Order: sequence, then structure tokens, then C-alpha cells
Amino acid sequence: MTETVAVLVFPLAGALLLAAIGQRAWASRVNVAVSLLTWLASIALTVRVINDGPMLVAGRLFFVDSFNVFLVALTAFVGFTTAIFSRPYMQIEQNHGRLTPARLRLYHSMYQVFNFTMLLALLTNNMGILWVALEAATLATVLLVSLYRTPASLEAAWKYFILCGVGIAQALFGTILLYFAAEKLLGAGGSALLWTELNGVKGQLEPTVLSLAFVFLLVGYGTKVGLVPLHNWLPDA
Repeated sequence: MTETVAVLVFPLAGALLLAAIGQRAWASRVNVAVSLLTWLASIALTVRVINDGPMLVAGRLFFVDSFNVFLVALTAFVGFTTAIFSRPYMQIEQNHGRLTPARLRLYHSMYQVFNFTMLLALLTNNMGILWVALEAATLATVLLVSLYRTPASLEAAWKYFILCGVGIAQALFGTILLYFAAEKLLGAGGSALLWTELNGVKGQLEPTVLSLAFVFLLVGYGTKVGLVPLHNWLPDA
């Protein structure tokens, strides 16, 4: 449990800290340090799962198994290496006058918010929280894409926001349909959206409603990941 909490707490705390001091000259080092701690926590979580097997954390709020734990470690690793690369890059951009201290603070804080939302989406056992995490990731990405405030970056941000906003709305409708199909078997409440509970009754769910939910979830989240032909926002962003 400690490792799972650490994976989420480090980027969230880092986002709050960098929102306050993100414009300082040494803020990029803090960004790298927070990303490193997140990656180390993900490695510890991976070792724990390999040794102890799948586990439910915080009641049934989070679920970690041998599949998603490696995605968590990979996401944290990409976040760490990108933070290392972005440190000199963003400094050069600031020296050339393309970024103000306020925008640099926005970049550092939103960077950690994005890391947090991606890790939350991978670790949560609840389809509703998954949707919230990806919606938050969308909003953080909009702010990152529009960071330079140039006409091109603003156009890319608006295109991303509109297309992914439509997609995430369809994913929400798919989530509601999934809840509707599962609620008859699992009862009203959060249990009808838990991956572990849904897996136990997957053979008993109404096929028509489930198929419709799948289509909306595929199109909705497919827009978010840039799945062809829903990738129109990707080149500009």
C-alpha cells in the first residue's frame, strides 16, 4: 500500500510545490527530483507486485497486478527522463525570451499534474475515477500545449481541447452505459464500476448494452490517445 500511495503522492505534492516556486532558477531540479522519486516508488511497487502478486489498495480503490504495474513503471520512467531533457531545453527557451517566469512555473506544475493523472488512471480500480483522471490529464495537456501563447500553439490547444472534449464526453456516456449494465447485477453504488467486480460478472452483462458501451468507450478514449482516424489534433499538438 505504501508504494502505491507514494507513486501518487510524489507527483501531486510536486505539482503543488512547483505551483508555488516553479519560476525559480532551481525549480527544474525540483521537477527532476520529484520525477525521480516517482520512478523509484514505481520500481518499489513493481518489486512488491512481483513478490506478492496482485493486490487491492485502499479498500478497493486501487488495483495493481503484473500488467498495469509495468505500465506504471514505464510511465514514471518516461516522466523522469523527459524531466531531465526538458531542464536545459526550457532554460534555453527562457533565455531567448520565449517563456516568462510565470509560464515556466505553469509548465513545471502542469508537468507533475499530468504525471499524476496518468498514474492515477493506470492504478485506479474504478472506471469513474479513470474518466476523471483522463479528463484532468486533458485539461493539463491543454495548458502545456498553449504554453507559448503563440497563434499556432493556441490553435493547437483549442483543436486538442475541442476534439478530446468531445471524445471524453463519449467516454463518459460509455461509462454510464457500463454502469447501467452492471448495476442490475452488482447493485447501486461504486461496486458497479470496479474493474475487479466487473470482471467477475462479465459473462452475465447484457450483451447489447455492453457492446454499445464498448463503442462509446473506444471512440471516446481513442480520441484521447490519437487513434486513427481520431488523430486530427495530434500533428498540431
